[in-house]
Amino acid sequence: MSIKIAITYEKGGVAKTTTAVNVAAILADRGYKVLLVDLDHQSYATSYYARYDDTKPGIFELMQGAAEAEQVIIPSGISNLDMVPSTYSFRAMETVLMMKISRQEYTLQNALKDVESNYDFILMDCPPSGDRVKTNALAFADYLILPTIPDDYAVHGLQCMAETIVDIKQGVNPKLQVLGVLITIDERTANKMAYKEALQNQDIFPCFKTAIRKNTKLSEAINAHQPINLYEPKSNGNIDYNALTDEIVELVTR
Repeated sequence: MSIKIAITYEKGGVAKTTTAVNVAAILADRGYKVLLVDLDHQSYATSYYARYDDTKPGIFELMQGAAEAEQVIIPSGISNLDMVPSTYSFRAMETVLMMKISRQEYTLQNALKDVESNYDFILMDCPPSGDRVKTNALAFADYLILPTIPDDYAVHGLQCMAETIVDIKQGVNPKLQVLGVLITIDERTANKMAYKEALQNQDIFPCFKTAIRKNTKLSEAINAHQPINLYEPKSNGNIDYNALTDEIVELVTR
């Protein structure tokens, strides 16, 4: 069975998509077969790999039951890395799920069950909003990565996530585990370092040893539609995401 990881947090702008697309690419480069699932109607992960096409079925049609997994999975352009793309139509998924009479939280799990064993890792890029879609991701996932930037609200955001995860574990997915809090857009200013220390010292969830430094090459890689390991292998961004991937593999295979 595959190892399923949801990358999620309570708000946007914390590098969820950057983390999802780059960890997926690095895992694929290491020889793992990877599926990246874009669960955000803003479709940033899909657009990252220049695969946005609203004339073809994607995650919306898959979760509606209008298409099978084999029909929506597409190559990312990176060896060993496939995608379930998203389009703006996915914004209606919350309403579709709300209308389901029962077991709405298992819609994604059921939609991917026939292809799950084809992959070593399934990574889900979750939206910042949309409770039912995120619940589907958490119901399907084995593990969570919680990217956050060091700021005033970071620890409070983790407290909110903790309440959500308790509910999910009690009612939907008791095996769900948090791999770690990932500090992103890390800068060596006094202010940011103080917030970073507060995150590292909180006892809600463990922190990854790796922090993702603020790095212009990561932004450039987005515009180039390439993962950082291909765009600029010598960059701090690639060094950091490779170190993070080392930690992830160690945690999920020990």
